[in-house]
Amino acid sequence: MGTPPRPTDSELICLAVAHALLGFSSEACWLQYAHAHLASTFPYLPQQSGYNKRLRASLPMLKKTIRMLAADTDFWFDNH
Repeated sequence: MGTPPRPTDSELICLAVAHALLGFSSEACWLQYAHAHLASTFPYLPQQSGYNKRLRASLPMLKKTIRMLAADTDFWFDNH
């Protein structure tokens, strides 16, 4: 039967960022929304347990991405 598909790391980061920016406090509500409205954008959307597990495991990568984005803005060097 094989291994089921899963989102790439970049897709997972996009999902996590959208989750935060759209203001969903519940992973279950977010994933329900994503399955209903974003299925055409993402080839595979995980269920809640898979999303939660992958998101927790990717925390170092997410932190690095946030630091890189922050360093690329004027606010990084703002001393006010």
